Amino acid sequence: MPTIKEKLYFTYNGRSSRDFGLIHINTNNGMFEETLVPRRNIRETKIRGNDKPIYYEVEHDPIEFPMEIAFEGEFTDELIEEVIDWLFTDYYCELYFEGKENRVFICMPVDDTNLIHNGLQQGYVTLTMRCNSPYIYSPIILTPLETVTTSKTITITNNGFKDIYPEISIKKIGSGNIEIKNITDNNKTFLIQNLVNGEDIYLNCEQEIIETDAIGVYHYGDIVGDFPKLIKRTTNTIKITGDCQIQFRFREKYRF
Repeated sequence: MPTIKEKLYFTYNGRSSRDFGLIHINTNNGMFEETLVPRRNIRETKIRGNDKPIYYEVEHDPIEFPMEIAFEGEFTDELIEEVIDWLFTDYYCELYFEGKENRVFICMPVDDTNLIHNGLQQGYVTLTMRCNSPYIYSPIILTPLETVTTSKTITITNNGFKDIYPEISIKKIGSGNIEIKNITDNNKTFLIQNLVNGEDIYLNCEQEIIETDAIGVYHYGDIVGDFPKLIKRTTNTIKITGDCQIQFRFREKYRF
């Protein structure tokens, strides 16, 4: 994970710690200690009479990391309530630190949270953040809106260390089909058939979801091929065939 313990201010759930008079601190003496790679677990099965287990895969736990956040001035009961409302969501939110805005944690607090103070309304809060995956993300990347007449080839760069499945928005111009071919990914092709003029299509390629604004229409039977993905650490060459407007949305995935 990126080094964060030296960063003073952070943004979570759309609000800066500056709004609450909070700074990110480190109460340990000496050098900073931070998790480099989250816990890994080996999935395997032991067979009676065989000392060597059968290996299946490695599972990665979601990232977890502690935070210590101090009040720059005196705190009040009202301020504590505001901080609790801000931090303790029931859903994952974006967290990033000033100076590291290009690395985003999708996380929420877990486990015990403690208020350490001197009895004079001065002190700091300790908590643990748990992410929704073993990865750190880029901010959302939105490609330019492309207008395709017959066919068009575009390039999309994925600088992350993992292949990613984007979200894709399409507005059909005229009736017909849309084909998306990733030349970089061995010419893998994804085809949506039987679209009508003006139809808006949303694709979530990771969850294999297709949505349309056409009432009573379901396109799952009109799909041929695998949902598109963007190959890691390279520039992907994408050929789009069929008159439409199209735009890609994604986050790159990082380990550090």
